[in-house]
Amino acid sequence: MGEAMAGSGSVDSMDHQPMEQAKQTILVVEDEEMVRGLICEVLRREGYRVVPCSDAAEGIEASKRHGPGIDLLLTDVVMPGMNGPEMATRIQENLPQLRVVFMSGYSQQALSKEVQVDRFFEYLQKPFTLKTLTQKLTKVLGNSEAQAS
Repeated sequence: MGEAMAGSGSVDSMDHQPMEQAKQTILVVEDEEMVRGLICEVLRREGYRVVPCSDAAEGIEASKRHGPGIDLLLTDVVMPGMNGPEMATRIQENLPQLRVVFMSGYSQQALSKEVQVDRFFEYLQKPFTLKTLTQKLTKVLGNSEAQAS
């Protein structure tokens, strides 16, 4: 209902309730500038600190700069050069407790056949709504706020 976000480029309405206690840091790696910008804007409104990156190399460098200050990696799967799962594996060599959410237009089943992912991860299929994004991050980060269905 106008909330579709990743892949659609429009946001008409948001079920918006800022998470006062969040203040966690999310490393966002997305090669599509418009999608990355929208995701980062929504996350900032929700109270998260955001480290935006346009590709895997930038994401790896940012993870080195911010280290354990990063609470979650939110990344596209298919990107030019190194893909998201490869990048996540490299980052988790130094930050093994880092939680990861992969975003993709591919189904999770199709993705698991194509990309080897060795560690636990969460998945968010594009296009997704702003509400779905914030609920997924709340779940993964273990925020105590109740998730609306």
